[in-house]
Amino acid sequence: MTADTTPSPCCPQCGQNDMVRLVSAIVRSDPESPLAQKLAAPRSPRPVPEIGCATLFFGTMVSISAAIFAVGLTELTTTAPRTSLLFGVRDTSVFTGIITFLFVFVGVHGMFVWRQARLNRIFRRAFVAWHRASERWQQLFYCARCDGVFLPGQTTLTPVDQMRMLIYARRQPSQATVAPPSRAEGG
Repeated sequence: MTADTTPSPCCPQCGQNDMVRLVSAIVRSDPESPLAQKLAAPRSPRPVPEIGCATLFFGTMVSISAAIFAVGLTELTTTAPRTSLLFGVRDTSVFTGIITFLFVFVGVHGMFVWRQARLNRIFRRAFVAWHRASERWQQLFYCARCDGVFLPGQTTLTPVDQMRMLIYARRQPSQATVAPPSRAEGG
């Protein structure tokens, strides 16, 4: 078993690294501790359930019901002559029923497909954000002295309670490109 010989980065607040540990190591070493619970890895989003047979059956039943209602309503309101169709239903009623069934069927199923596509889009965005947050979480360090977390090169310390904001931030936190001016330099 080899020990990690890479020194921990210095805390941006206290400037020390003697009490700095990788967050994933803290969680791995004692997952039940209150600190590990606060520093736990981000959870992956749940996948969206697919359109199932029950949904398709529901859409079909709504369409059939609408078609029967349209046939009955047309039968009551039309004055066209009766034909030799089943139950003596008029041609206009049958045509109205078929058209109603098709429009309602396409509309109801289109609504379910649109909803499924929207939920899939939301899931993909959440999955990408979770993946990015997981990568940042793997790089995160904790300073026990200052009780905060930071990414290597970050110029500020983030309180543990705001860790989620840090790892889910769209942009990478500000990196130290130039050392901040000391008080002696004036400014």
